[in-house]
Amino acid sequence: MTAPRPISDLVTFVSTREALHGVAEHVLAKARYLDDGEIRLTAFPGGFSTPLLSGGRRVRVDGADLVVDTDERSASIGLTTIGDAAAFLDIEPGFPGELYPAATELRPDEPLALDREAAETLAAWYGFAAGVLDLFAREIIDANPSQLTLWPEHFDQAFYTEDVDESRRANYGASPGDAGHAEPYMYVGPWGTPAADAFWNATTFNGAVLPLAHMVGEDDPTEVGLRFLRRGRVVLTATVA
Repeated sequence: MTAPRPISDLVTFVSTREALHGVAEHVLAKARYLDDGEIRLTAFPGGFSTPLLSGGRRVRVDGADLVVDTDERSASIGLTTIGDAAAFLDIEPGFPGELYPAATELRPDEPLALDREAAETLAAWYGFAAGVLDLFAREIIDANPSQLTLWPEHFDQAFYTEDVDESRRANYGASPGDAGHAEPYMYVGPWGTPAADAFWNATTFNGAVLPLAHMVGEDDPTEVGLRFLRRGRVVLTATVA
């Protein structure tokens, strides 16, 4: 499993994350939408990607590059602007607004503030988080976990449960960071209103967070992440309507 990396420069990491968020919405999600009407993405070695599209084609971000894989070959271009990335795919950039508004502003000609090291740190987070969430979903298979998805509008990975007991339903996920939490974090988001418990420490949403700093450098960061998710599942037994 990919190990999470420490963030060497948080300001650079945030600007890179924001730039790649725009690529996810206005380029990759758009490419998938034009192919099959869906926008969901997935973590992929080196970053994130569409699933296989028609004709065996995949569009992905690898570090600071945009890559198109086909059965015959792979072609890539450095990510410089949203407009150039979309042109490389022969599409018009822009998040499919008929679904809901984009979280990032479309500025096709603005240079992307990308740092390759920060992009690789983000890719490591996605790979690590996908592994932890997949392991946890397998542990709670009786809760009917949904497919793990990287949502382009939130830029996070998550699945939700469909417990027969509605009080235990929740979103389990991992964010690369946002306006409320600068660094990446794992989270548990109950669908109901949880009973008072110190576990519910999130300040910007209903739930709990485990920051990257609590996992990186640990002997077994995967187990740290799993313990957090398991704890959330246990605490949900006390959820009230």
